[in-house]
Amino acid sequence: MKTFARRLTFGRALRSRRFALLWCGQTVSALGDGAFYTALAWQVLILTHSATAMGLALVAETAPLVLFTLIGGVVADRLPRRLTLLWSDGGRAGAAGIVAALGLANALSYWHIVALAFVFGLAEAFFRPAYQAIPPELVPAEDLSSANALTSLSRNLSVLVGPALGAAFVTLTTASLAFAFDSATFVASAVFLILMGRVDGLARAEPEGSAPLSAPVGGVEAALAVRAEAEAVTPGIATVQREELAPARAPGGLRGALADIREGIGYITASTWLWLTIALASLGNVANAPIQVALPKLVHDVYHQDAWLLGAVLSASAAGSMVAALAMGQFKRLRRRGLIAYFGLLVVGPAQIALGLPFARLLAPGLPLFAGAVIGMGFGVFEVIWLTTLQELVPAEKLGRVSSVDWMGSLLLQPVGLFLVGALTDAIGPSWVFVAGGALNMLLTLIGLASRDIRHLD
Repeated sequence: MKTFARRLTFGRALRSRRFALLWCGQTVSALGDGAFYTALAWQVLILTHSATAMGLALVAETAPLVLFTLIGGVVADRLPRRLTLLWSDGGRAGAAGIVAALGLANALSYWHIVALAFVFGLAEAFFRPAYQAIPPELVPAEDLSSANALTSLSRNLSVLVGPALGAAFVTLTTASLAFAFDSATFVASAVFLILMGRVDGLARAEPEGSAPLSAPVGGVEAALAVRAEAEAVTPGIATVQREELAPARAPGGLRGALADIREGIGYITASTWLWLTIALASLGNVANAPIQVALPKLVHDVYHQDAWLLGAVLSASAAGSMVAALAMGQFKRLRRRGLIAYFGLLVVGPAQIALGLPFARLLAPGLPLFAGAVIGMGFGVFEVIWLTTLQELVPAEKLGRVSSVDWMGSLLLQPVGLFLVGALTDAIGPSWVFVAGGALNMLLTLIGLASRDIRHLD
């Protein structure tokens, strides 16, 4: 890992043994997810031939994310983050294993799949804030872009390979083996987390021999000086109010949890670039719902192809995102990153529209694969920049809660969008749904670019 990190700049975060173990475990787990979701989408389509049914299954996964992510953020800031990740992986391993067993026993129904999706969403509600908040504890600040690029790379590498595995399970054996495979990868991820060992404290990791980036208890003045220096090199984003750092913890119980949540929300609402991006992402998830809900039906009914094209388009999207992650991971620091992130999103809408236009079927599979790659590239650029910006600018002791509000706010409208898009797909067809979603994506991105705080995010 260290040799790999020395030769390729984007891999420098792998010099941290604990991050390398975390990354390896999540790469294996993401590979299982890639196979699982492709098999799940095709299985639901074959069982019901209804985009509404697919939408309901995704709503079952998204609803607990919306309902419990804020609590997950409090847990991520109060309890050891590695332990939270471990329990989340263990819960999903058990749920996927049970559904696989039901499938192999020919006792699996659509509602079992919905229940599995709910359990996955509940586990994700605790997993995501902890996972997004843990890299600053494992790598130095200048390696955060590398860590996020590697995370994006592994996830998209799994999507590149995973859909092919999922399609192979469906075509050659049964979707139940894809569920069993996903369960085994969660177990493997848990083993890597155990090998990491204990991760202590909320202080950001520092390079060897450097001065600490966050003050110990009693070092409030030093911590404020670091924050002032961070604000000095990031003009246009100093809308977040300075706060006295205090060693005292919030009270326990429900009252303390609510106070923690309010503090996280207050931090976000004090900064335009934070709350506006989260609000636009919430609407953007409605615009992106056709990719999740209508793509299987688009492939089946419009392109008249089997699961291989569904897997190929998802793989092309993953390849585009990987290219973007590799490019973004090369930079220790980007200038004008607000503009770069949003210009990355600007290409998603036209590519989405192209998938639904009538001539697309005449140019298959070339055009769908190209459009998928462009969509992945746009999302990949935005994701790495966004995560790195959060981890650099949000105080470590608040990062779990801010991340949870980010996830909850982004997903707030997704259940409505998934159900609405599923119903519209059945009513007017998947092609028009893709065109409408792409147009909405372009509008939302332009609204973001109209904000001075986002354009000056540096």
